[in-house]
Amino acid sequence: MGAHHARRGDPSLLLVTDRSAWGELVGRFARAAGAAVSHVLWEHGDPVPQDPLGGWEGDWIVGFKADYILSGQDLKRARRGALNFHPGPPDIRGVGMYEVALARSAETFGVTCHHMVERVDAGPIVEVERFAVAERATAAALCEEAAARAYLLYLRVMPLVLEGAELPVSTEEWCGPLHTWAQLRRRSWPDVRSVKGAKG
Repeated sequence: MGAHHARRGDPSLLLVTDRSAWGELVGRFARAAGAAVSHVLWEHGDPVPQDPLGGWEGDWIVGFKADYILSGQDLKRARRGALNFHPGPPDIRGVGMYEVALARSAETFGVTCHHMVERVDAGPIVEVERFAVAERATAAALCEEAAARAYLLYLRVMPLVLEGAELPVSTEEWCGPLHTWAQLRRRSWPDVRSVKGAKG
């Protein structure tokens, strides 16, 4: 877990991301803004350390495209709160968001910033941004576009976090089932009859 030591009084962040280039970008922005940053990189299938957070305690936990699910005890280590930047709209919870959207022949997709609670994809929503799904989109292409838009959402929200400002409150609510890794492996979804053509 990497760490950056900032000035006294700067907010301390624990970033939890996957190993993509987007994880490096969110860390770079937070450090440039003056935050004291620790960074956990973890992807589904990686071994789970006994203490994945490395004893960290501080102000904010921020997840971005994060596969690691934080426990209630993990979340309590953040004095001010925990936010997640979720590459999917509130009606597609859990994993396999891109495949589900394509299987539904969805015309729009989205990214969601929300407060983290112990239940996955259940905390109060800060902001949602939706965008049109491109014609003939693949899961890989949708993944990259969602990551880019989630990063832009991160750039809008994180200055408020770092300044201690009040965060927006969305009127949107979570809905639909929580999709699992087992369903993704089987390409089997409780709310979609077929996933023909969904790759990724």
